[in-house]
Amino acid sequence: MRILKTSIESGIILTLTGKYFNLFEPSPEMVDIRDIAAGLSNKGHFSGLTPSFFSIAQHSVMVCDEFAFLGPHNDPGLKLLALLHDAAEAYIGDMIKPLKVRMPQFSEVEDNIMKAICAKFGLDFFSLHLIKPTDLYIQEVEYNAFYREGQITYMNPEQANEVFIDHFIEFNYQYH
Repeated sequence: MRILKTSIESGIILTLTGKYFNLFEPSPEMVDIRDIAAGLSNKGHFSGLTPSFFSIAQHSVMVCDEFAFLGPHNDPGLKLLALLHDAAEAYIGDMIKPLKVRMPQFSEVEDNIMKAICAKFGLDFFSLHLIKPTDLYIQEVEYNAFYREGQITYMNPEQANEVFIDHFIEFNYQYH
């Protein structure tokens, strides 16, 4: 019980790779892509309220693929940013928009984590706005597939983790 109490008081969590991650004072050294992939592939998008399990990692891959497909953004750094646009959710989960709007402190914590993630991978945090239109479009595609009889292929967490890591390796290699 002492470990849990310490974590609650300090905001420091232990990740899958054995790193200590401070939710309130994150730094690039605390970030590991394996933790991000595991966290996102095991968390459900749309608060898990989908007909079958659909991970944030799979959503992130779809955003990355669509962003890369659009063409005008041929920069591999932006493609990597598209993949990582929700990476903070690996550590803090996916809060639905109505709550996030009413809890601005959560958005501040999320932004600070994203800044540490961007710094870790040499990405520009302030370019995230370039990804947002693609993110919103993919959310519409997903919504239609989940609730309006559209088509979507579901990945289990292991598949989503593998595809996410493969995308990261591809775009990180091209970027650096």
